[in-house]
Amino acid sequence: METALVSAVIAAVAAICAAVVSWFGAFQSRRVANRDHAWRRFVWSIGDRKSRAEYDISIAVLRQLEHVAWWSRPDRELATRALRRVARTPVRDDGSPDRTDDPAEDR
Repeated sequence: METALVSAVIAAVAAICAAVVSWFGAFQSRRVANRDHAWRRFVWSIGDRKSRAEYDISIAVLRQLEHVAWWSRPDRELATRALRRVARTPVRDDGSPDRTDDPAEDR
């Protein structure tokens, strides 16, 4: 009888450990997916825009990325710096970015 009880306790502990490991794996997977999605949004938002509408959307995306709680602090600061730079880059009437600013300003 004691052997059955010990076996049941071991099985219960193993099941709990498996559940914890499974939960942690799912949590990490979701975190990586969220970060990858945010990074793709960031890369798109700093890319060359073809129209004024895309420029406005990229500014909105960067503003949202500044406040994403689960993104790391350096990533949020990167979004803030990119927002300052993108907002400083005017868009011409034809929709193309006017890149006449001095890149040395960012240093």
